[in-house]
Amino acid sequence: MKVGDKKDRDLLIEGSQRMDLALSDQVIDQLMTYLDLVEKWNRVYNLTAIREREEMIKLHFLDSLSILKHVHVKNVLDVGSGAGFPGIVLAITKPELKVTVMDSVNKKTTFMQQVKSELSLMNLDVVNSRVEDYQPTTLFEAVTSRAFSNLKNMMSLTQHTLQKEGVWLAMKSKDVKQEVEAFEKNQYTLIPLEVPFINAERYLVILKKDSF
Repeated sequence: MKVGDKKDRDLLIEGSQRMDLALSDQVIDQLMTYLDLVEKWNRVYNLTAIREREEMIKLHFLDSLSILKHVHVKNVLDVGSGAGFPGIVLAITKPELKVTVMDSVNKKTTFMQQVKSELSLMNLDVVNSRVEDYQPTTLFEAVTSRAFSNLKNMMSLTQHTLQKEGVWLAMKSKDVKQEVEAFEKNQYTLIPLEVPFINAERYLVILKKDSF
């Protein structure tokens, strides 16, 4: 293992421990392989504006891991997945969870398909589509999104994919405080997320479909 790789691994482990997440060595190995793939493909395909591995760990991997304790479903649709955040991170850390990642940009879904193949993620499906055009054969228990769209637009675009009792799990920045003012208090739960090494407000908004 190269010195740089150990530094990255230690950062990922420390960050997960600060969030009280006990990740196995196998999961850490898979996340590190995923990091290698993101870095490699990003040089050519510009999957993310973040170039430094350390920043990828903080702003993509740990940020995605911050919602892990709030995902209590059997299947999830991750819309606007980009390079696979948070969807692929969820698939790696929760092998019992069926994850469908979706993006309309072909190079991004091609990359995610490569990650699925290299990590043998049997619980991961990759879909190249706009979500409004997607007609799932089975409705999802949850829809996740990360900097995808404003809440009302995200809900409108994805409601046809969600079970009646399903939930939206939207990862948001501090601006979400203004967005939720459009809803009744009983329609949403706003959870502050503590993401190690990131000096920014992060939130998870949970909205129940049957509240609307």
